[in-house]
Amino acid sequence: MEWIKELPVSRDPKGATGIVSLLLDCILYIQLYEASIQVHTTTEMYYFTLGINLSLLVENLNNSGCNFEKTDRAQVADYRKIIRVEKTEFFQFRGYFEGTDKYVIFSESNFRKISNILKDRSK
Repeated sequence: MEWIKELPVSRDPKGATGIVSLLLDCILYIQLYEASIQVHTTTEMYYFTLGINLSLLVENLNNSGCNFEKTDRAQVADYRKIIRVEKTEFFQFRGYFEGTDKYVIFSESNFRKISNILKDRSK
């Protein structure tokens, strides 16, 4: 059986514009925000309108060959696409993606985890 390589998403939170297919490889991160699931690519933001259970969505995506991990309570990201991390002056932990100014917020423990991953990658 071959995995589906696309996620059905909409350009608006209610799905009024219909559903389009988004290639899974284009997804940088996914976040739960105000009872909707936002799906972020380098240049766009879409909505997953077929449910609001982020954990279940991520589990299904990872069972289909993706590699999303939690960054904090409400966000997951493809750690392979994060190129640098920083701790801001207000003790916020951020992870940045290549080719965009988008970033995800990390909990302190997940910040340590991604920092170690990036160190290992640079060796």
